[in-house]
Amino acid sequence: MNLTKLTILICLMLSFKMAFSHDILVKDLDGDALNDTVSLDRKHAKLLVRLSRQDYKKLHSLEIKNLSSSSSIDATKNGFEFHNDQMRDGYSCHFRFNPIEAKMQLIGMTRYNDGNAQLDGSGESSVNLLTGRYIGNWNYFDLKKQKLIKMATISQPFKMAPVYLDRFGDQIPEQYRTTCESHYTKNKPVSIN
Repeated sequence: MNLTKLTILICLMLSFKMAFSHDILVKDLDGDALNDTVSLDRKHAKLLVRLSRQDYKKLHSLEIKNLSSSSSIDATKNGFEFHNDQMRDGYSCHFRFNPIEAKMQLIGMTRYNDGNAQLDGSGESSVNLLTGRYIGNWNYFDLKKQKLIKMATISQPFKMAPVYLDRFGDQIPEQYRTTCESHYTKNKPVSIN
């Protein structure tokens, strides 16, 4: 096998591994020193969790209708993170085991947007659902100056009732996206054209 074919084969194998390696996470999520699993059910567009404390019973999210082919699951210090990236924007949702409710709880979200061709509306934000705080760092394109302007950091309260895995679906990140757009619109200077 020549070097070119070997290089192509290695690239294909690595891209295949990258495309499918983050669909399953095995880790102790509920603090009992036994491994639990989180997986991405692409066929039904749901997150699946099996906790040792609940005899590995299959728990699942609501349907995530806009699940992308690049969606993935990653381990965090105290739980897991679900990423759902689209073409020019995306979000991550952070889950942690709530020992009082004995459920996986959504504790935070992050979001990014690349904006339009001039990067107007580009930036990123995060929300900590345990403290109820939204932080946004956004940009707008000033047509007069013909340049991208970084807006002042937006820090606002963000209230949401606790969300557990069984009630998590598209509506939660959509509510967050709507809040981000509202904060961006309210804080963007009006006389930029």
